Amino acid sequence: MGIKAIARLAPVHVVYTISAGEAADTGIFVADQDYEIMDVREVHSTAGASSTTLDVGVAASGTAPASLTTALSSALALDSTANTPVQSTLTSTVANRLLDRGEQLALNYTGTVTAYEGAVHVVLKVVRTNTTY
Repeated sequence: MGIKAIARLAPVHVVYTISAGEAADTGIFVADQDYEIMDVREVHSTAGASSTTLDVGVAASGTAPASLTTALSSALALDSTANTPVQSTLTSTVANRLLDRGEQLALNYTGTVTAYEGAVHVVLKVVRTNTTY
């Protein structure tokens, strides 16, 4: 296996930052190959209003981010203590963590996120398929 082949299997770290007034349901990454969501973390400097949450998951082409298939066992609370990283628990349903080529990694916010400022970190693992090098 050459360097090029090894690089294709390296994990991908997607970081999405949100400034006050910018939080909206959105796609943050379009898969160029098949991936599995391995880790989701969030940290903020300014919390959202009470009961504000963030869901992370997969939205097929043509699907609105708000209609994503969740990759988490429960949404991340955005009203927690500032500057304290929060790691999510992924769903035990592996199929919901798979991001096929052409699908988007998406964010879905609930509650009042007007003041929220933070970042979402997602680690993706390449799902090796029958690839010829």
